[in-house]
Amino acid sequence: MSEKDLLRVMTLFEASEEAERLVNVLRNAGEIVRDLRAEDAEDMETLLHENPVDIILAKQRLTDFTALEALDVLQRLGRDVPLVVICEPQTPDAGLAEMEAGAADAVCADQEARLLLVVRREVSSLRNRKGLRRCEQMLHESEKRARNLIDHSRDAIAYVHDGMHIYANQAYLEMFGIESLEDVEGMPILDMVSSEDHATLKQFLRNYSKGIGTDDTLEICARHTSGDTFDITMEFSPASMEGESCTQIIIRDRGDSKELEQQLSVLSKQDLLTGLYNRTYFLDQMDKLISHAVAGETQGALLFIELDNFEAIRNTIGFADADHFLNDVAQTLKSRFGDLGLLARFEGAEFTLLLDNADLARAEEVARQIIDALGEHRSTINGRVVTATASIGITHINETISNLQDCLSRAEKGCEIAHKEGGNRYNVYNPRIEELEEKQQVTAWSHRIKEALRNNEFKLLFQPIVSLHGIPGAHYEVLVRMLDENAEEIPPSEFIPPADQADLTKFIDRWVIANVFRLLQQRKKEGHETRFFVKISQGSLLDAEFLPWVAERLHALQLDTQSLIFELNEETALNHLAQAKALVEGFKTLNCRTALENFGLEPNTFQSMEKLPVDFIKIHGKLIHNLAQSVENQEKVKQIAQEAHNRNMQVIAAFVEDANSLAVLWQCSVDFIQGHFLQTPAAELDYEFESAF
Repeated sequence: MSEKDLLRVMTLFEASEEAERLVNVLRNAGEIVRDLRAEDAEDMETLLHENPVDIILAKQRLTDFTALEALDVLQRLGRDVPLVVICEPQTPDAGLAEMEAGAADAVCADQEARLLLVVRREVSSLRNRKGLRRCEQMLHESEKRARNLIDHSRDAIAYVHDGMHIYANQAYLEMFGIESLEDVEGMPILDMVSSEDHATLKQFLRNYSKGIGTDDTLEICARHTSGDTFDITMEFSPASMEGESCTQIIIRDRGDSKELEQQLSVLSKQDLLTGLYNRTYFLDQMDKLISHAVAGETQGALLFIELDNFEAIRNTIGFADADHFLNDVAQTLKSRFGDLGLLARFEGAEFTLLLDNADLARAEEVARQIIDALGEHRSTINGRVVTATASIGITHINETISNLQDCLSRAEKGCEIAHKEGGNRYNVYNPRIEELEEKQQVTAWSHRIKEALRNNEFKLLFQPIVSLHGIPGAHYEVLVRMLDENAEEIPPSEFIPPADQADLTKFIDRWVIANVFRLLQQRKKEGHETRFFVKISQGSLLDAEFLPWVAERLHALQLDTQSLIFELNEETALNHLAQAKALVEGFKTLNCRTALENFGLEPNTFQSMEKLPVDFIKIHGKLIHNLAQSVENQEKVKQIAQEAHNRNMQVIAAFVEDANSLAVLWQCSVDFIQGHFLQTPAAELDYEFESAF
């Protein structure tokens, strides 16, 4: 769960039941709510100082406090937090005075559906306001840095709006013999060129403002204030100055190196293998088209084209011939579609086509033609006939596209969907539909998981962890499975990802831990000494109430805490290092032990040993797989074991699948092993540890 998924609600009620009922309305609708309770101005002020708050639900009148007074507190503190007044049922006209004083809205206590809509609207509006303020600040800082770079640039740079200068740097002033910035502000750009080129510059500026053509440079004759003329190249690009759209012009004096510059310019734009435009130039031109589209001056489309079976072709014909094949495909695309827009080789077997002044229907028509053309094309490479189909993702470029990365991401996702559906087709990626489908799936899973928690429809499985050095005792990793309506097991790969998105993994953790605690009690009564490794999710790691809950349960049940080892995933722990350190230290105070699982693949993996003083290190399965044949993995496992033992940590090799790895693990000084070689996860705790080897 990320902070952006969290809804932080302050409630101003005397009766906690009233507040809890409204908070549950939001939770039942799938919102992840952090509830902050206040009853008076002092409570409210303290909470606002100590916590970020997204929205306030305030009862219209409390005994010693009112919603109007709450609005005064917000105004006095200068806080931008929407306040929704909760009125008595059946009083639809209530709350007008509070809304006149600045309340976001007023909702009757029995209007639950309306409350949900109001809260979502106001929180979305608040986040948009915050985002706008951040963007304005970033824009201000960027413009300051850009202005500084421009002022110190050796290139002559000017900014023009509607044909008039609004800014120019010192190099520009010196180039034209102008004394100060004040002298050039408001001066027409036409004054800087010879009269013979006025018509040429006017026509270029008209076409450029309309997004017509792909060339952004103009060679022209400039005029110095002394009357002398000289040849220059003007490079145009869209820009903004103090929030106003304008055009940036960089001017270079043309000398004897004109031919060389032209050659370098061509090479800088060209893919060396295919002769098409390269990725860098393509992205630059796409960025310019997006700028014009956002301004409402044009529309276009991006086609992301990927050959479906290129890897198989390369494995069959070899790398060198695969390059010849790619070049042949590129020439086919260029001859058939190069005149329709900007065609580039993006990377590998991926091509892109940028259509200007084209609507979505035109883009789909071109995509169909490309698919037909490639399907019919036959390449002859060293006497072999090679064919390929393509998947195409389409993005419509209009005012709804905010940036280049968003546009490119949509097209790539569309291509991926087309490929998953069998290839040789196109897909117009619609983020609203795709995200809605994903959200609907998460909502459905959220309901199923909540029902399973409510009805105890989960199941524990156990996998033995065995000592390689004869250390006595039964060690088991605890695993969880969800049960469907037929009591069949649902693997974690299906229910854990949506549980993560719905912030429900922490509740699954609590179900597991509560059942492990009961089992530990039972095993102790039966005279069995058993140690359990229990996984802790990111949801529990970030839950401030998790550790106190564990401590309270341990105290109430009087359990042997040395029998409990709580596991954190290394990647998760490093991503939330402060919370992980606090949790490890907290478990130490409870006399519980800790472990890091999936260890060894992170680039700063040994740093986690230093930052997180756990008791066990569980090596990632990718390092154990094929261990007997991989010298590189053997060296990494040895290094991990040595570092761990230097810090008094014990090492577990997970996912051991064969006997060949045992001798190597022994030589690597690994302490414990776990995996299907010993036993697959089972519901019974009946593994014979004494006769394991």
